[in-house]
Amino acid sequence: MVRKLLVSLAALVATLGLMVPSATHASALGEEWLGCWVTPGEDSYWAPECWGGATGGYVNVEFSVRGETSPSTYDWAVPALYQSRIYAGCGPTQSFCKVRVQASSHQITVSVTLTQDGATATHTAAAYVDRWCGWWC
Repeated sequence: MVRKLLVSLAALVATLGLMVPSATHASALGEEWLGCWVTPGEDSYWAPECWGGATGGYVNVEFSVRGETSPSTYDWAVPALYQSRIYAGCGPTQSFCKVRVQASSHQITVSVTLTQDGATATHTAAAYVDRWCGWWC
């Protein structure tokens, strides 16, 4: 009798254990990537590597999280040399980061760490900027 009661109790506990919802949250991280775009530029689409330039002055480089299915918090890593050139975004609630740089030959590599429900993912993109010139160069 006691044995049957213990077996029944064990079965009940096992059944209830399967019904208890999990305390962890599913993260949607995994499909997103970091793209960039230089204006004026050669590319007319977002890509992990982008190119652009101008005959002089400045160009705008935008980095943007693409393919995101759920909101994240963002931790942007912009090289120190370009920190003062940030003109929009780059905050913990912003999925984009815009930097204005001089049109001269250099590379800007930016990364962002996304966080959703405690899960993190880091993505990087690189922009290649050149100074373009015509026949006089």
